[in-house]
Amino acid sequence: MSLNVIEPNKVIQDAVYIGDYKFSCGNNVPIYHVGSVYSLTQIIGYVKYINSSYGNVFYRGQCKLHDSIEPSIYHGITSDKARQRRNALLNEIISRAMNDKGFANFLKLDGSTISRIKIESVFQHYGIPTHYIDVVDNHWTALWFGGNRYISYLKDSFCKYEKRTINLIDVLQKRTELSQNDYADFLASIRDDMYQYLLMIAVSKEETPFGNGINEGTDTISVDLRNTPPSTFLRPHAQHGWTVKKKTSDNIHDLDMASNVVAILRIRVDDASKWIGTGELLSQESLFPNPHYDQGYNVLLKHTEFFEGTGWNIPVYV
Repeated sequence: MSLNVIEPNKVIQDAVYIGDYKFSCGNNVPIYHVGSVYSLTQIIGYVKYINSSYGNVFYRGQCKLHDSIEPSIYHGITSDKARQRRNALLNEIISRAMNDKGFANFLKLDGSTISRIKIESVFQHYGIPTHYIDVVDNHWTALWFGGNRYISYLKDSFCKYEKRTINLIDVLQKRTELSQNDYADFLASIRDDMYQYLLMIAVSKEETPFGNGINEGTDTISVDLRNTPPSTFLRPHAQHGWTVKKKTSDNIHDLDMASNVVAILRIRVDDASKWIGTGELLSQESLFPNPHYDQGYNVLLKHTEFFEGTGWNIPVYV
């Protein structure tokens, strides 16, 4: 079965089709502006329903839209030579981790293909560039990520999330001060500040029963990080975290997950903030537990030798 992209102009109360977004891979995906929690729930349910024969649908919260959803290992580079070098670095740190007896025992690694998938997915979730991308199966968490901007310091050694806000009073005042054309230009200039996006990404049904939360389908591999590593890795449970990647033998090209996006929901930042509220479960402190509570994170931070000579490190949240 093939995946199904939501059709334009689907009648959903409080949701308005505003146009298509074309990714660089050629996938045209309708964007719906979502104006209430009811339309959010209905459109999510509909997209899952039309893709139920294909597989599961996950969420990715973003502050803005990008031309592709390439894995982090290829961010900022385009040449095959540079990609091959990044692949070699990743292979090196995975080998170091798998050959460390103490760490291998902690993460229950045995040198198998499953163990390699496990360690690469864990590295991805904790901030090391890999062939996977992060997604969640809880749309509340995705809304939080779209409403908070990632900021890094000191060559990505430290980082935090900063809450995004919009000043509606200023926006309304501009409406009275500017001509209709100028006001339209003003709204266009602040679009990235006003909205966040929830991408719905379909992955194919499991064909190979790896177990331990690892699902290999016809064209994707998905990893439920609440089942794959030991529960001493707390962050995946806090975030309802998964990793996904294209199933391909070519780890230089063809890893763009944009071809699996089946819907894009646009939500005003202040609306999303109101919907998810300010509960402690949806805070940076909860979603990124510190090393005192997240023992898996603590162990990763201590194994700096895994990343020596790569320029990569496990970032510390502040």
